Amino acid sequence: MVRGWGNERRLQLKASCHYKNKAMVSLINPSILPPLMDMRYATVDGLSSEEVAIAAISSKWERAENEWLLPMLDAIADTDLEKLLATDPMSNASLDELESLAQQVERENQCQSTIAKELASVGRFEKFLTDNGVQLDLKVASVDDIAKFVRYFYAGLRKPDGSFYSPNTVVGVRSGLFRHIMKLRAIDIINDKAFHAANLTMKSICNAFLRSGGRVKHYDAIESDDLKKLGKYFDRSNPVRLQEEVYFNIIYYYGNRGREWLRGLRFDRFCEKRLANGLYAIELVQGDSKNLHGSTSVAVMVDNKQALMVSKGDSAKCPVEAFRLYKQKVTEVEGWNGVDFFLRPNANFRSSGKWYSKSAVGVNTLGPLMKKISTSAGLSKPYTAHCVRATVITELHDAGFNVETIAKVTGHKRGASVERYIRRGNKREQAICAMSHQLTAAVEVATTADPQVVRSEASDPVDVINDPTSGSVRCVRVIPENRKNLKIRANGDTNVIEFVFE
Repeated sequence: MVRGWGNERRLQLKASCHYKNKAMVSLINPSILPPLMDMRYATVDGLSSEEVAIAAISSKWERAENEWLLPMLDAIADTDLEKLLATDPMSNASLDELESLAQQVERENQCQSTIAKELASVGRFEKFLTDNGVQLDLKVASVDDIAKFVRYFYAGLRKPDGSFYSPNTVVGVRSGLFRHIMKLRAIDIINDKAFHAANLTMKSICNAFLRSGGRVKHYDAIESDDLKKLGKYFDRSNPVRLQEEVYFNIIYYYGNRGREWLRGLRFDRFCEKRLANGLYAIELVQGDSKNLHGSTSVAVMVDNKQALMVSKGDSAKCPVEAFRLYKQKVTEVEGWNGVDFFLRPNANFRSSGKWYSKSAVGVNTLGPLMKKISTSAGLSKPYTAHCVRATVITELHDAGFNVETIAKVTGHKRGASVERYIRRGNKREQAICAMSHQLTAAVEVATTADPQVVRSEASDPVDVINDPTSGSVRCVRVIPENRKNLKIRANGDTNVIEFVFE
């Protein structure tokens, strides 16, 4: 398909191109971009010039982007168009060549981890067939046969120790198999009715994981106490901890994660600017991310993130100052390519004066780096980069920002994705501790003969008073600061609640 644009309309021609080592007449100036097609040796099959369809373009965005082609199209000579329509159809590129080109484009635009997961799922399925002596060619097998053995495959999914996989793993295996079969046969193993029984079996396997005592591991937000420990841990006096701080800040302030994204991060994607209030900010020019990768929607692909890393001059932990220092140390590296963001720290930085080497940090180092930081900083549990992203959402929500505003920082397409993190907020452990202490206080009151005041550690302190002379239990809730001198007394015998100002 060759597309041309003129007078705000799109000309659609069914054509194929064949390149030869002869003079080429290009649609565009070769000094600007590589030639789009060979005007002398491209043909239009099955269409006359009168039969060419002209379709109006409704997209203003598409018209504006291709407006630069208009004068070039007007300059194409009539003789070139005649040659275009008269070329021998037998000289066209073969379908195999076109298929190879299409596959190459698809591979170059796919996430490498997605490809790896697809290959792993297909390999697992093929091993299942081989182990059971089944010969099934997915290219020619009937849909019913594929559905039958996919169902058996789901039923037999087990870990090497015989236990069930988590639902996330099972769904991931199905997704990889789905992508492979869709590309191979355009068969939808998720929504096709022929695979209904197979999908029910998959759900049963997921339920079996939960019934056997398995639990889905969520990405918990970093607890407040652990955040304070991180603040004390980060140190800008050595290259390792400086890089770890910058690594954390990038995930924390921009809401992105993913080892492939971090490994592909470039210095030229950061831009420092001054805001209207006089503060300096580091802006990240967004590229592809795990949230938007592979979308065909222009509205989705447009950068909708509004995250900035803003300076805080009165803070020793100003993220902009850390970024500037890191950039200064990286630019001092001899032989640095000027692009790679994360460089390997130099162990001999004190003697050499160079904090980093010119070689980039690998993806396998960046992936588990947050877990390494958690251990080095003595945090209560090992956190991942995804946990930092969850922390961003819960901290902003606790500060009063709505879901739509938070989504602009994290780049989520749907508010429901943000709400999942909010339901697992980072104050959960504190709330559970407060409830546990309250229950403990109640037990202590019930087993104590003498009047005793037990102070709860809940957010609003509760004095639980047991009076053995009257046999009643009184709970006095002390209201903090904004309602000073107000106490609430509840009498367990009379069910009377008193509001007392003191």
